[in-house]
Amino acid sequence: MKMRKGFRILLCLLLAGLSTFSANAQVEGSRTDFKAIDQYITTKMRMAHIPGLAVAIVNKDEVVYLRGYGRADPSGRQVTPKTPFMIGSISKPFTALAVMQLAESAKISLDAPVQQYLPWFSLKDPTQSAKITVRQLLTMTSGIPQQPTLVTWTWPDTDLAIERHVRYLVNVKADGPAGRSFQYSNSNYVVLGAIIQAVSGLPYEEYVRRNIFVPLDMEHSYASQDEAMKNGMAMGHRWWFGFPVAVRLPFNRSNLPAGFLISSAEDMAHFLISQMNEGHYRNVSVLSPDGIARMHTFPFPNAYGLGWESVQVNGRTIINHDGGTANFQASIFFDAKERVGVFIAANVVNALDTFSSPSGASPLDGPTVRAMAESILCMFLNEPLPQQGPGIRRLSTIFDLAIAVMSLMLITSIVRMPARQKRLRERGIPQESNIILRYGSIAALHFLWPLVIFYLTFEVPSYKVNIMMYQPDLGYWLVIAAGIVFLKGLQEMIFLRRVSRISHSDTMTSHG
Repeated sequence: MKMRKGFRILLCLLLAGLSTFSANAQVEGSRTDFKAIDQYITTKMRMAHIPGLAVAIVNKDEVVYLRGYGRADPSGRQVTPKTPFMIGSISKPFTALAVMQLAESAKISLDAPVQQYLPWFSLKDPTQSAKITVRQLLTMTSGIPQQPTLVTWTWPDTDLAIERHVRYLVNVKADGPAGRSFQYSNSNYVVLGAIIQAVSGLPYEEYVRRNIFVPLDMEHSYASQDEAMKNGMAMGHRWWFGFPVAVRLPFNRSNLPAGFLISSAEDMAHFLISQMNEGHYRNVSVLSPDGIARMHTFPFPNAYGLGWESVQVNGRTIINHDGGTANFQASIFFDAKERVGVFIAANVVNALDTFSSPSGASPLDGPTVRAMAESILCMFLNEPLPQQGPGIRRLSTIFDLAIAVMSLMLITSIVRMPARQKRLRERGIPQESNIILRYGSIAALHFLWPLVIFYLTFEVPSYKVNIMMYQPDLGYWLVIAAGIVFLKGLQEMIFLRRVSRISHSDTMTSHG
């Protein structure tokens, strides 16, 4: 008996030793892979001039890679895994999760009309509005266009901002019948946020905090920019002519459920674990396995699911979502079958960046971090890297050259003005028809397009958001160029009037 007992102890020690050796071997192998991933990230950051970035990689129910890169703000403060970033439209999976939680507690029916929970909800067509269901909001097949989001983007941060956004939809015409086709629109998820408030009796922020952030130990996640700033939030940047410029923009509560939650890489790793492990994180569950499976099921290829998009990578169906505000970008990718996922966030973006990576469900789904997240996932799985897209550096170079050429043309035109006007003064303008033609050409070249630019800049919400907020270098260049051209036109008109008077006087003298 003693010999058997001794043999068992020896066998256990041997197995423990083999297990330790195997674990060490895996760690060593992982380190090699992570070095390649680290090099990929640092190279991309350097080429794209990304100030700060945070990354999390999750395998099964473990966080296997968690790191911050670069600076969180102009002071040089380092990004850490706990540094909060604005996650943009990755807020939508959180809102969808909240709706699914309320559905599982029988407080919401996905196929019930929205008006069952918000009786006052309406688009311009009341009949059509009555047919829109909760599920159609989740899958963005309600027919609500994106335009209302752009109108409400600059609204003040007030307690009633979400409800005000939804009530504004009474002025909006649907793009088509409910349920017919997919159209990406933030307003769908703002309406869902209002439903969450109405059904739960809690502000959207408080519901998400209690039912998602707290259970998942997301201690550095916020639904308020002021609160996040007090707790080390990174400062956002916008690329100006390819270089990052720090800017702290107003918080947009009117679009909070669709795009303004704030989280850290460490916290998003917890969220990833719950998504890839049937709703479980450690010993808590935020949704049933069936509920999670339904969120990850898409009605047809390349469609929008219940808060998620999907893309085919190396023959795999990868669930993903991108996010971008005017000064932050983020991306999340995971393989639900292999249970491997990646989250990435950066504190810089611009409108041009939406074309830098291969797109997803929308042609605008292409921020720099999208290609990075997709590539890191492939590197972890030892698979070929996907297409990287043109990259923000190349796009910025093309953009800068275009602006330089147009600026040079404008400067050349101004420099040549005195010589051209001198020749005209010497020749004169003998015929009245020529004078009218010259007035018309000056007006067309110097007043028409500048007035269009001024109108767009100050009156059109979509232009204010897409250009002035997301691509301010182009927006302000256009305003300055339009102003210079307008003033040049005025000077040309005054000069032409002066020359025409002299020509008219000379003509009268010669006739006399």
